[in-house]
This record gives sequence, structure tokens and C-alpha cells, in this order.
Amino acid sequence: MSDKIVALVAMLALFAAFLAAPPLIALVRKHPERKLIYKLTPLTIFSFILWVALIVWAASDKRDDAVISRYVARLRGSGRLSWVVGAIVLVGVAGSVVTFSLR
Repeated sequence: MSDKIVALVAMLALFAAFLAAPPLIALVRKHPERKLIYKLTPLTIFSFILWVALIVWAASDKRDDAVISRYVARLRGSGRLSWVVGAIVLVGVAGSVVTFSLR
């Protein structure tokens, strides 16, 4: 196997481990909102800010009064959760576009 293929496979494995961190942490800690964390994880491809938020949320205490849990419950109750997640993803994509255009 060539060195390029080995490097590509290693990079893909690291990327998969990077993406899998929030759901794995939530699973190990038996987080009450782990299903939502699982569903939001694929969006982290577009937004590093969302990835950091999911890491913090997954590692937080199991208490239902955690700040993020209360915020998500309030957004879910008002039906705006998908809009807020979409806005976070758009900010991440816009940040990536700006970063790559400055090269």
C-alpha cells in the first residue's frame, strides 16, 4: 500500500473518531438527551461550534436542570429547535467559507 493511502485511511479514522466523541461520551455517561445528541452529531461536519457544544453537553451532569438541557427543552417546546440548529450550522458554514476564501 502506498503512503498516501495509509495517510488517507489514518485521516479518515481520526475524523470518524472526532465525530464520534459526543455520542460516545453521552452513551458512556447515560445522558438523558443522548438520542438528540446522536441526531445532531452529523451536523457537526459543518460546524465546529456545534461539535464543541455537543461535547460540553454530553459531558455535563445528568441533572435535568443543566443549562443546555433547559435551553433545548424551551426551544423544543416552542418549536424553534430546528431553526436554531440550522442557524448554528449556517454560522459554521459561513465561518468555513470566510476562512477558505482568505487563503
